[in-house]
Amino acid sequence: MRKYLLPESGNFYKVNMHSHTNYSDGVQSPEELKEIYKAQGYSAIAYTEHEALFDLTHLDDEEFLALTSYEYALGNNANPAHSFYEGKPTCFADVEQMHLNLYAKDPHNVKQICFNPKYIGQKQKDLLGEMSYVGEPDYQKTWTIECINEIIKTARDNGFLVCYNHPNWSMNTYETYSKLENLNMLEINNGASNRGSDMDYTPYVYDQMLRLGKRISCVGGDDNHDRIHFFKAWTMVKAESLTHENILNAIENGDTYASSGPEITELYYEDGRVYIKCSDAAAIHLYTAGRRRARTPEIKDGNPITEASFEVKETDFYFRLTVKDANGNYANTRAYFLDELQ
Repeated sequence: MRKYLLPESGNFYKVNMHSHTNYSDGVQSPEELKEIYKAQGYSAIAYTEHEALFDLTHLDDEEFLALTSYEYALGNNANPAHSFYEGKPTCFADVEQMHLNLYAKDPHNVKQICFNPKYIGQKQKDLLGEMSYVGEPDYQKTWTIECINEIIKTARDNGFLVCYNHPNWSMNTYETYSKLENLNMLEINNGASNRGSDMDYTPYVYDQMLRLGKRISCVGGDDNHDRIHFFKAWTMVKAESLTHENILNAIENGDTYASSGPEITELYYEDGRVYIKCSDAAAIHLYTAGRRRARTPEIKDGNPITEASFEVKETDFYFRLTVKDANGNYANTRAYFLDELQ
C-alpha cells in the first residue's frame, strides 16, 4: 500500500524560517522584507526578531503570511567554546551559545516565554511597549541543560513550535545537543553562517540526534540581517492552502523539506521501498540509522537524475533522503521512522 511521506494533495509553499529586520538587528523593515521575498516566490516569512515577539499579521495577503515568532538566545558566559581554552572567555566568539526559534501556532499570540536582556535593544522595547510573559521572563540567570529544556517544554506547552538553530555557529558539542528534549526541529541549514563556508550545513548533527531517538524534522532559513544573506536556505511546506493554521500544522507534522536549491516534487513509501521525484539532480542519497546507505549511480553524459527508489530494510530504524544538484546545493527530507509506515 502506498503511503505518501509528503502529502499527495495540497501545494508547496516556500518559507524563510529565520529572519531579522530593523525591528532587531536587521537592516530592512518587515514591509521591505516581505516585498523582496515575495518577488522571489516566497509565500511566508517567520520574523524571528531577537528576544521580541511581534504580531505582524497586518502584512498578510492572499499570497503571503507573516509568521509570528522570535529567537531566544542564551550565552554560556562561564564556559569557553574551545575545549583547550584555559581561563575566562575574552570575547563573544569564545562563548558557547544556545539559540532557539519559537513559532507561535496562534498568530496573535505575543505572550513570550522569556527573553535574554543582553540581546534586547531599546528599539524592541519601544516597539513592544509593555511585554507580557508566560512565566519568569529572564532565564539568563543560569546556563544548564535543565534550564534550556525547561524553556523548550514551557514553549511547547504554551502553543509554540521550537527549533534548535545553527549548532555549529553556536559552538555546541555533542555533550550539549544530545541532551536537548522536546524539540520540534533542527535548523539543518542556516544561510547566514553557512554562506561561503559550509559552517552551518549540519546533517551530521541531525543524524546524531536521530540516532538518539529524537524525532525531529529539519528546516532551513536565511537568518538574514542584510542582502548578503538572502535566498540561501529555505523550507518547503506542503499544505492544503496558505493559512496560518495549515502552514503551522504542516510544519508541526513534518510535511516539509529543507533546501538550498533542489526541489522535491513527490515522496512516498510502497512495498518496502521509498520513491522520490525531484528537480535536476547530480545524486540522490539514502541515509539510515546505521551504516547502511545507498545512492544513485553517477550521472552520465550530463543527463540529470530526476527520480530514484531505494529499498528500506526492517533494521534501518529510520531513513531520510538528500538530493544534491550540480551546483553543490542540497535538499533534505526529514527522517521517517519505520513505525510511521505501519
